[in-house]
Amino acid sequence: MANLAIPTPLLATPGTSYITGAIWNATVRDVLTYATNVPVFVGVQTISQSTSNGWTTCALDTEITDTYGGHSTSSNPSRYTAQVAGWYTVCGVAVFVGSSSGVRAARIQVNGSLVQGTSQFVAPSSAGSFTGVMTPTRAVQLAVGDYVELGLGQTTGGALSTGIASDLASALYVAWCHT
Repeated sequence: MANLAIPTPLLATPGTSYITGAIWNATVRDVLTYATNVPVFVGVQTISQSTSNGWTTCALDTEITDTYGGHSTSSNPSRYTAQVAGWYTVCGVAVFVGSSSGVRAARIQVNGSLVQGTSQFVAPSSAGSFTGVMTPTRAVQLAVGDYVELGLGQTTGGALSTGIASDLASALYVAWCHT
């Protein structure tokens, strides 16, 4: 389905408004169609990524769903770019391979800047286990062209790879919720 614009609700004037086919399609049908086909993106990592000490962005090489085409696996694969303005519900998970030093972290970023209240830090579980860090779920306001990313953080003092397993991988979830 092609990207849908947010429809304009019908403003009726008592005694002067008549529902024509065109008005019905533009106000009732289009509102219901948009409400059941909002922008949704789920991207995951299926190829491990080396992260340096500090913060980097998560390259999402696989799209589970991208209903409005806001993500590319080849150009800026860390970004979901808003195709429709509005408020979006966003969360992510960062998964790292085992290492017993430092901390692991995840955060949501809009246009490269941290979204306050989305950073989560955890101590690693052990040298032999993956560590998963989930961001809090937040609503963020995006204009058309704004982008959202999952930030990956670690403080081992060196490089650390993201972890990939059949039931656990770094991922970003984005869903339009309202204007």
